[in-house]
Order: sequence, then structure tokens, then C-alpha cells
Amino acid sequence: MRKRISSTIWGLIFIAIGIGVAGSIAGAWSLSPFFEGWWTLLFIIPAVTSIIEHGFKITNTIFLTLGLALFACSRGYLPWEVLYKLAVPTVMILIGLVMVLKNLFHLGSRRVQVSNDMRREELVVFSGKNLVVNDSFYGMDGDAVFGGLTIDLRNAKIEQDISIDTMAVFGGVDILLPANVSVKLSDTSLFGGCSTTRPYQPETGVVVYVNAIALFGGVEVK
Repeated sequence: MRKRISSTIWGLIFIAIGIGVAGSIAGAWSLSPFFEGWWTLLFIIPAVTSIIEHGFKITNTIFLTLGLALFACSRGYLPWEVLYKLAVPTVMILIGLVMVLKNLFHLGSRRVQVSNDMRREELVVFSGKNLVVNDSFYGMDGDAVFGGLTIDLRNAKIEQDISIDTMAVFGGVDILLPANVSVKLSDTSLFGGCSTTRPYQPETGVVVYVNAIALFGGVEVK
């Protein structure tokens, strides 16, 4: 339903542009496709359509806020100097909010419910760590902030569906999984990326649900 609405909006935008250009060529009116701050629509329109399709997510909300702020500056409603001065503290606040919300509300497509004492926790800040698990594994929260974290589960015993919640902020997280599991990756990225080389084949057995957030960093599932 949301995708149909988004597609309809884009269709109306193209129709309006076509009618405007045709009327300008015919002399019915004078159309100038550019106005002060028009380029900010490159942030605003994709963000709005993404919100319609997927709801409010970290990435589309940030791009919408950024687009509106740039539009306000380009139109003279907000001094550029203010935007420059607020850029760094805004990024820091954003990172902090993402970390807090991730832990409070378990952001992601799915979190397999197990008792908290069965889930592992790992936080790497301004450093690196290679975590090797060779015993039973029931899921974990693993974050890297200005650092790197490798979660090596190739020899771990994974006998049921599990979830891994992970976040990379100005850093990277690598997750190495056994050959006999399937992966379902749900990711939110901003100036970063999340990827996996493992197929999602739930019919084959155990599924590992990876809920990943990448802010100026990367998460890779192998």
C-alpha cells in the first residue's frame, strides 16, 4: 500500500513537470524550473517518499531534516553560519540518540527472545577486538564506536534462530558465521553500509537475524 502511494506521488510529480514544460513551450505561461534552493529537493523528496514507503527510519529522517535545514538556509530563513556551527554537535547528539534508542527499543526487523543472561554483549570504543566463540551461542549485542569488532562464530554452536544487534559508528563490524545457517539482514545506514554474502534461506534450518546500524561505518556479514 505504501509503495503504491509513493509511486502515485512520483507519478503526479512527473505529470506536473510535464504539464509545466509543455505549457511553457506553448506560451501559456513562463516556467523557470530553478528557484533559490531548488537543489535541496534532492534531499527532501526522496526522504519523504522513503518515509511513506517504510515509515520513519533513522536515515530518511536525517535526510529530511538536513534537506529542510538546507532549504531554510538557501531561502534566507536561517543563517548559514548557524548551520555550520550546529553541524558537529548535531552529529554527536544523533549518534548518542541512536545508541540509546537501539538499546531501549531494540531497533531492527526481528529480535529473537531469549533471557538476557544468555545473550552476549560487547562494546568496542577507540580500539579493536576479535571475539571468537566456540561454545553455544544464543545471540548478542555488539557495537563498535571509533573502532573495529570482529565476531567470529564459525565454530559456535547455533542450534536455534538467533538475533545479533550491531552498530558501527565511525568503525566497522565483521560477523563470521557457520556454513549451515541462513542470514536475514535488516540495516539502517547513513554515510556507511551494511552487506552480506550469505543468502536468506529459512527453509534450510537455523536463521540468524542481523539488525545492523551503520553511521559513517560499515557492517559486513560473511
